[in-house]
Amino acid sequence: MSFKVAPGVRVRASSRGLSAGFGPRAARVHVGTRGVGVSSGVGPISAYQRIGGSSRSSARSGGGSRATGRPTKASIAAHERQLKAAQREADIEKVSALERALISVHRESFPKAEREVLPLPEPVDAEPIRAALEAEAGIPELVSTLGSGESPPVAQSPEPVDRYQLMRAFRKRARQGIAFWRIRDQIEAARQADEEVEASAMVEERERQAAQEAEQKRLDDLWAQLQKARAGVAATLPGKVAEEKQRRDAARAAEQQELDAAWTRLLENDPAVTLPALEAAFADNESPAAAIDCDGKRTTVVMQFASPEAIVPERKPSRTPTGKRTLKKRTKTEINALYLEALGSNVLATVKEALAVAPGTEIVQLLVIRRETETKNAGRLAAVYAGEFNRAGYESANPHDPGRSLALAPESMLNLKGKTEQMAPLDLKERPDLEALLEEIDAGLTAPA
Repeated sequence: MSFKVAPGVRVRASSRGLSAGFGPRAARVHVGTRGVGVSSGVGPISAYQRIGGSSRSSARSGGGSRATGRPTKASIAAHERQLKAAQREADIEKVSALERALISVHRESFPKAEREVLPLPEPVDAEPIRAALEAEAGIPELVSTLGSGESPPVAQSPEPVDRYQLMRAFRKRARQGIAFWRIRDQIEAARQADEEVEASAMVEERERQAAQEAEQKRLDDLWAQLQKARAGVAATLPGKVAEEKQRRDAARAAEQQELDAAWTRLLENDPAVTLPALEAAFADNESPAAAIDCDGKRTTVVMQFASPEAIVPERKPSRTPTGKRTLKKRTKTEINALYLEALGSNVLATVKEALAVAPGTEIVQLLVIRRETETKNAGRLAAVYAGEFNRAGYESANPHDPGRSLALAPESMLNLKGKTEQMAPLDLKERPDLEALLEEIDAGLTAPA
């Protein structure tokens, strides 16, 4: 219920209490138990905006922050916890993915080298050869001159002689000098002119007919030349097509012969063919590798590997006592174990690729080198593994334990020190061949470009 108490002042009573409105409807201020507000209205449309309130309304609404939709400290803290949890899960997945990548390199498949057989040459397209022969014989020019090469040309029939125009011209010439009143002379002149017209017309007709016959003879000669040229092209074309086919077959045979010779040399493990093939295959390896020698069925490969701190994550996925996923710092033993597995995986992958690319290689002698990072040996190039892998032995290697496969390989050299089994440089005094090879590699890597 509302009622007007003064101009521009209206009091309203409701179940929520009393309120008073001041001012016109377009801009009215409201004061009451619900607080202070302003409203504006025109016609059936009105809007109300609250600008204050009592402590009761604030208490009922659960506080100013919730009423105004602003975040509370509790909601901010909950959101921060969610962000931290999501970041922690992302870090855990990143470390897990890195671990899997380190020890699964050897599971990659490498296509085995096969004898390359060239496809048969493309069938010879006779049309370009035909076009060249026709151009050489002048056929396009003949066709252009004749207007069409589809049918024998026919010269245009001569225009009929206009006897009426001749008659007028001859009569006019015959009557010149005869007075108009001399009717008889005029008539006689016209008669004589008409006789001359017929004779002249017959001469003109014969000349035009002769010109038409001469043009027809010229066209017939050109048509004969065109047919002769076409017959020549038709006779020459099969031979030219056969020559092109023979040329393509000979080129393919020569290239196939070169490929077969290279394949034979690859089967013989010829260094001139095998080493470049391995170099191209190793070019995209994560751990750089190079084949440096082939001797009989043996190929020597050098692989460079990173230090443990460069590739092994400091933390590992784990769980808290309550079962939540987390990251835990690795022990030295765990770092060395994962490093050994990573090395084994990369070694097996390199051997796998070498045996796939070089079918003439039966034994891969592998030497692993790295730059030392310890203070006393920092920067020194050292050998950390040496071993031999043959085809049968590689196929029997345990793919689930690549680190153990290193120790089981023939002629294996691996120096694991202490309880933590830290991988240490090899002592190559008993292998002067490998020691000399290491020195040569070090000199080549440190030499100025």
